[in-house]
Amino acid sequence: MRTNNRRPGRPCLLTPERIDAIERASAVGANTALAAEAAGVSRATLARWIARGRAAAEAREDGDPADPRDDPYVDLHRRVELARSRMATRALGRVLQAGAGSLVLDERVRTYTDPVTGLEVEERQVRYLRPDWRAAAWWLARIFPEHYGPNAKSWDQVLDELTAQELHGERARTEVDEFAGLAERLRLALSQNAPETPTAASPS
Repeated sequence: MRTNNRRPGRPCLLTPERIDAIERASAVGANTALAAEAAGVSRATLARWIARGRAAAEAREDGDPADPRDDPYVDLHRRVELARSRMATRALGRVLQAGAGSLVLDERVRTYTDPVTGLEVEERQVRYLRPDWRAAAWWLARIFPEHYGPNAKSWDQVLDELTAQELHGERARTEVDEFAGLAERLRLALSQNAPETPTAASPS
């Protein structure tokens, strides 16, 4: 009787507990090294897991058949991407609130009895951060770097470039017209100075 002497495969290190830990770390903006440390694995291992999940997810989107062995890695990739995008969206929202002065610093609710009506009144007191234009400028510089980034051109520079382009276009059109006129004059001169072709003598 034959016995199966094959050694069992190594269990997958990407456990649900590790996926949860990596997701929690990603949700607060931790980079790959910190997220890997939170899960108890190396940075290279986590990067390899995420790369495998991304490749498998893209293959499935392209219509390739799904391999069940890739499921944990696809789950990790999608949960990390979602956690990071939500974190970034919340952070950008707070930046815009800081620029507009709508970021809440403190909120208190005070309840008292109105001495005139005898009714219980709830009063809400909210303290906001003072508007800071630098927060809005930071946001603009990163969302629209071509207009507000450190290498953005001023409005005068943009106008000067447009004017230069228009002048260059007009100059090019003028040169084309001049070359066309010169070619026509040359053609006429050649046709006038060309020797007349002798006519063949009629047979007698």
